[in-house]
Amino acid sequence: MQIGIPWLYDFPLWLNALTFVAVLLLAVELGYRGGLRQRRLLNKTAEKRTRGDVTLSSLLALLGLMLAFTYAFTLSRSDTRQRAVVEEANALGTAFLKADFLPEPGRSELQQRLLDHARARIVTADLVKDRASRQATLARMKEVQSQLWPALEQAIGDSQLGAYEMSMIGSVTGVLDADTRRLAAGVDRLPGVVSLLLLAIAALSVGVAGNNAGLSGQINRWRMFGFVLILVFLMVMILDFDLPQTGFVRLYDLPIHRVVADMESALSS
Repeated sequence: MQIGIPWLYDFPLWLNALTFVAVLLLAVELGYRGGLRQRRLLNKTAEKRTRGDVTLSSLLALLGLMLAFTYAFTLSRSDTRQRAVVEEANALGTAFLKADFLPEPGRSELQQRLLDHARARIVTADLVKDRASRQATLARMKEVQSQLWPALEQAIGDSQLGAYEMSMIGSVTGVLDADTRRLAAGVDRLPGVVSLLLLAIAALSVGVAGNNAGLSGQINRWRMFGFVLILVFLMVMILDFDLPQTGFVRLYDLPIHRVVADMESALSS
């Protein structure tokens, strides 16, 4: 369900945020200490070297580019996951309604299997809190899904396949296809190496900024701390988009809940 570097996706967002803050503040402090040491060695010429620093400007430009790229990447994937939920809900609802015209006892059995499949597609935070939970959830989904096609075959029976039967087959295959698309959208997330590269560029940028402050002989720690917090906030937002069930920006799965409620109401009546 969720693939990536374990410490990015298995740990809470607040713990990742604290890790990012610690790494960036350590980079600032190391850069500042190194700058002070260089200042003592170079004496008065050190402050002149900080003016018009091309390295810092280039790193900040690269950091801005990486933030924009990764934010756009994860935001587009979040939108894709949302569309996949709506498409799956539509496919389930259509198949369930078409099954009304099948004869008994196959009709009720197929509709019950569709309801079980829809229930299995409701994913909560507890179901994907760690790797073991994700694997168990996937196994349960696969088991429920495997019962759809036999139920369809039983409902159609040995009757000659006409236009309605072919349409019913198309609806069930549409449910299976929607399941595949949603699963693919769920595992399509920002590569771990890109996340690490973003963190490395951010640490290098604030480290060079701290080094320049050391060369000049003074540093505004509150201003630097504020800059680090803004960077961490953006990085956590980027990571949050890849955690649709456990992050702050949750996946809007109301369409699936409504389909399940409609199915339960129809079967109970």
